[in-house]
Amino acid sequence: MLRLGAKGIEVKRLQYKLRKVLRRSITIDGDFGPSTDRHVKDFQKMVNLRADGVAGPQTMAKLDQMYNIMYKKNSGLLNFGKRRFVVFVDAGHGAINDAGQYVTPGKRAYHRGKGLHERGHYYEGYENRIISEAFIEACTEKGIMCVRTYHPYKDTPLSERTEIVRSWLKRGYYGYLHSFHSNAISSSNSKEKLESTRGFIVFNTRGDNFSDKISTQHFKHVTSEFKNEWIYRKQTRDGDVDFEANFQILRETDLHEFPLFGAILDEWGFHTSSKDAVFISKQKNRARRVECCVQTAQWVKNYIKGKLSV
Repeated sequence: MLRLGAKGIEVKRLQYKLRKVLRRSITIDGDFGPSTDRHVKDFQKMVNLRADGVAGPQTMAKLDQMYNIMYKKNSGLLNFGKRRFVVFVDAGHGAINDAGQYVTPGKRAYHRGKGLHERGHYYEGYENRIISEAFIEACTEKGIMCVRTYHPYKDTPLSERTEIVRSWLKRGYYGYLHSFHSNAISSSNSKEKLESTRGFIVFNTRGDNFSDKISTQHFKHVTSEFKNEWIYRKQTRDGDVDFEANFQILRETDLHEFPLFGAILDEWGFHTSSKDAVFISKQKNRARRVECCVQTAQWVKNYIKGKLSV
């Protein structure tokens, strides 16, 4: 029985399952404090149990049941009878309506006098889809299967995207998720700050896992291709170059249950900088970006193949 004040590995397991079932950003620290108590009570209310905050036999049995259904259990009808490497491709944020107008606030920038996507406008969701589709085509030519998590032009809710990935993984597929984005800082910054904040960043989930290896390789591929043409932003406190974040698209797909899977989020420049917006949208740079991503996909495929052959 786990309750307020408890500590240890069993509390970590409880926190992990609560995070997955409740789909919340819950810290997994093995410390049953007020936050964990609140999450246990919320779960108990959700399943019509007495909301006392004590993770006893009834609560744990119900939590395990829901966790297994959502993340582990499968039936013969849901298994395709084949395991296969696949790259899940996520086109980040941004939507276009049926009239062909870009409609997502915030995921855009305007730079007077620049061609960009439309009369000086840069649209993140549009650029993300251009790259995603080019990446899928390039992977297909290399015999690498891809699965889209996004709608051709409308925004797909993050919960739906992560469910697509989990559903394929539960059916025996493996590989990694590549989520395409461009970055931004607040327009309230000075013109000089907006222009000088540039460069490439790669994100994955918190902790030491397979995604760290993928991020490291992808960073190498990008820096090798673009060399001193650009700025490369690193976070090296934990010994590697990637930034670790609790983004929903990462935390709800990069799961303990699927060790042959990782997830990275690629922030390709800052579209709030006119220099980066132009750099991003140049056709030759798009082609080079795709080549870097294909190298990463091939690396992941070969790495997993080596693991499976052991």
